[in-house]
Amino acid sequence: MQRRKILLVVLTGVLLLSVLTFGAPEGKETPEDFLRLHVRAHSDAPFDQFLKYQVRDAVLTVLADHLAAADNLQAAGAKVDQSLPEVLLAAQQVVRQAGYDYPVRASLGEADFPTRLYGGQVYRAGRYQALQIYLGEGLGKNWWCVLFPPLCFVGVASEKAIPQPGQATPPPPRSRLIEWWRQLRD
Repeated sequence: MQRRKILLVVLTGVLLLSVLTFGAPEGKETPEDFLRLHVRAHSDAPFDQFLKYQVRDAVLTVLADHLAAADNLQAAGAKVDQSLPEVLLAAQQVVRQAGYDYPVRASLGEADFPTRLYGGQVYRAGRYQALQIYLGEGLGKNWWCVLFPPLCFVGVASEKAIPQPGQATPPPPRSRLIEWWRQLRD
């Protein structure tokens, strides 16, 4: 019995080390499977970061109805392209209502993204189709999500699901090995 426990601990350690060394498994999807939304704040000043979230909310409100009927990436891209003037106007209105006069730019095209974890999925670094919105100089921290498939809209109605200014933290790291180990113990 003692040998089994020692063997189990050693195997668990080896598996844990391999998970930590090689990282989380990446999805099979490629950058060609996603359309992203990328909002970059004017600066890292607290109010510019707060404004970024307000713009995000306005843009998602505009896009929700347009993207509801999109069943593939091409249709989603076409819907976003068609609604680009409406998206830009919504973002500009948020900035103006906040009392700022810096420019707002919105464009749809390819953009480089680093590897990120979002909603429990690893999105590999690469060039993705993206709706990019730059507020002012666009030198502040950014916020992004996946417009298609529609991961940005999951839980949008819930205040807890929407990152608030100062609370936008990545999800806690998960380990399938640790979850498996806990299930064995229970």
